[in-house]
Amino acid sequence: MRLFLDTGPFIARYSRADIHHRDSVETFKKIGRGETPYRKLYTSDYILDEAVTGCRQRTRTHPASVELGNAILSSESIVLLKVDGQALTESWSLYKERSQVNLSFTDCTTAVLARRHGIVDLYTYDDGDFQPLGFHTINKL
Repeated sequence: MRLFLDTGPFIARYSRADIHHRDSVETFKKIGRGETPYRKLYTSDYILDEAVTGCRQRTRTHPASVELGNAILSSESIVLLKVDGQALTESWSLYKERSQVNLSFTDCTTAVLARRHGIVDLYTYDDGDFQPLGFHTINKL
C-alpha cells in the first residue's frame, strides 16, 4: 500500500505547540518501525517547501526546520516526487476549476502527483480539502 505524506503531519512532528504533535510523533514512530500497512511513502518537493517553511514559522527555530528538511531528504523510506511541467499545468487547471473547495495550489499538486502514482491514501490534517477529490484521508495510524 502507498501513502502520501502531506505538510501538516511533518510540521506537527516538530512543533510541540501543534495540537497534532503527539499523534504525529507516534505515527512517525510506527512508520519508522514498519508497524503500518504502508510500505511505500511519498511526498513532494512542494510539500518539502511548505513543511520546512511552516516548521520555521511555527517553531521559530531554524534548526528544527533544517532537521525536518534533512529527515525528508535523507529518508530511505520516503520517495520525494517532483512537480514537473505537466504536473504543474494539471495542478493549475485543478486549482482554477475547484473554487468551491478549499484547496491550496500545493494541495492541487499533491492531488495530481498522488493520482499519477496510484495513491489514494493521504496522511493529512486537511480532510475536507482532499475528500471531495476522492482521496481517503488519514490523520492517525
